[in-house]
Order: sequence, then C-alpha cells, then structure tokens
Amino acid sequence: MEYLEDFEDFEELPNIKNMPASRHSETKKPKHQVNTISKDDRTASLIEQMDETRDYNFTYKASRHERSWILNSLGVFHDLQWFSDVLRLVKGGKEASVYQCVSGSASPVKSSFVAAKVYRPRRFRNLRKDHIYREGRAELDEAGVPIFREKMVKALRKRSDFGREVMHISWLEHEFKTMQLLHAAGADIPIPYASGNNAILMDFIGDEWGAAPTLNSVDLDRSEAQILFERIIYNIELLLANQRVHADLSAFNVLYWEGDIVLIDFPQAISPNENQSAYIIFERDMRRICEYFIGQGVEVNIRELTRKLWQSHGFRKIPKFSLDNLDEENEEDREYWKTYKD
Repeated sequence: MEYLEDFEDFEELPNIKNMPASRHSETKKPKHQVNTISKDDRTASLIEQMDETRDYNFTYKASRHERSWILNSLGVFHDLQWFSDVLRLVKGGKEASVYQCVSGSASPVKSSFVAAKVYRPRRFRNLRKDHIYREGRAELDEAGVPIFREKMVKALRKRSDFGREVMHISWLEHEFKTMQLLHAAGADIPIPYASGNNAILMDFIGDEWGAAPTLNSVDLDRSEAQILFERIIYNIELLLANQRVHADLSAFNVLYWEGDIVLIDFPQAISPNENQSAYIIFERDMRRICEYFIGQGVEVNIRELTRKLWQSHGFRKIPKFSLDNLDEENEEDREYWKTYKD
C-alpha cells in the first residue's frame, strides 16, 4: 500500500529515557571511528528495547517503521491501560491512520473497542494550502490552550523545524477540541476520549470484524437515502450553529453503521466567521455530499440549499470565488471549477 512507503519518513524516535542500554553499548569506539549504524538499525534496536521492557505483543503485525510509529504515538495510552491490543489497521492515509484497538482495563470506553487515530508529523507539516484552513483559528499547544509564548509564536511565524512541530500539535488539538465541541452539541460523531503524543483516542464505529464502511461504498434505497440525507443536513446545521464548517465533508468522511451515519475527520474544520474563504469551502462541502445523495435518488437544489443554510444561521457574507480554495491536482476540484464558471 502506498502510504506504508512513507513510514520511513518518521522523524522522531521513541522516548527511551530510563530504558536499559543496548547490549552493545559497553563497547567503546575510537573517537575517529565513523558511526555506520543506519537509522533503520537504530529504530529496530529501540523497538527491541521497548518490547523487552513492556508488553507490546500486538495482534496487528506492522512493518518495522510502522511499529515504531505506533509505539511512539500510542505507547503511553497502552501503559495507562486505555487499550490492551491493536487488532488491525482500519484506515491508512497520508495524513493519519486509524487502528482498531481493544479497550483496556482502565479505559473510560464502554464498548469493547476504541479507535486510535495516529497522525503523520511530516505529512502535516507539509500539508498543501494549510494556510487556508488555519486562517482565523488560534494555534494550540499540547493542552489545547492558545499559544502566546513569544518563542513559540516566533517559531510559528518563521516556520522553523520547531515551528512546524508546533503547527502539527496545533492541528491535532484543533481536531480534538472540535470533536469535543460537536459531541457536546449532539452531533453524530465518534466520542472523543483523549488526545496527546501524536494521537487521538475515540469511539470505534464497527464490530469485532472491522470498522463501519464509508458512505461512498454503500448503495441506499431512495427512502433510506432521504432519511440519511436529512440527518446529515441536521448535522451540518449543528456545525454552523457551533461556528464550524467541516471543510472536507464528502461521502468518504461519513461512516454508515446499522442504518445511521457518523461524521468523521475534523482537522481542517474552520470558523464561518473568521475565515474569509468559509462560504466557498462550505459550498464545496455541500456540493460533494449532495452529489452522493443525488446519485442515490434524492432530489436537491445544491446551490439553493447551500445559500439557505448559510444565511439562516446569520452568515450573510458570500465572498467572490477564489482559485486558492481549490486544489488543481484534485479532479473533483477541477470539475467544480468548470461547473462554477458555467
């Protein structure tokens, strides 16, 4: 799978403070000797040390790079007994991957499983056009608190290595805070449990056999499609009422389970008041989700419904279209531009 090729980009090795030294550490090398141990070998050695000192005998058998990534991101949650096992990878992506885990003895999760969303630091640091989504939002630290420290603000402005790391943390915490807000408002989303160390733990939608399918892979009869479409519109209105636009909504980011829908993936969520591109992004969300339901037999005037929802929540400003909001490499965005011109 394509995303697995990028695990070698993982830049940050597990925290090995207070771990026993490698069995080869007592051998001293001359000062002039060049260290020829590769990064792969160092990573493997660290993993072996972690496995020897902790019980990480997961069911899911990951590659060496992926395993390092999982242990670095989820090891703390495992040690706290929030989950006891990683069963499988349920969604792999260039920005993040989601794993199905078995709930641990100290977990607040009521069900048997918990989902762990683990982020890709390098990918998020290089996310294309991320400034469009960051506009109007506060940068957050590990505690989800807005950043005011001069050193961190300066690093963010310069986009230094440290600054990009801070941006990555902020991106993760923004998703977690958005999920907390929407869950409290009654939106159909996974329950968010905890964030930190490059991961978010949340409710798992599915069963022992795997995760719920995404809506794009499901064919509905017309009556069910109408009901689910109305439920999604209800959720879209909940987002607007809580000053949020999903910003990446489509049938690919909606789960279908036991006749219900669950919205997922909120790192790009924006404020409809603070982001000058908000309406165009909202319009794109509406177009993508409506096109799926039109294909399932639902009748809807996309442009009319979009304006009605936007204005009914007090958002009057409908800015002019900007190409900056679209990705020229995305076929859907190119088609949207053609439709918009017509």
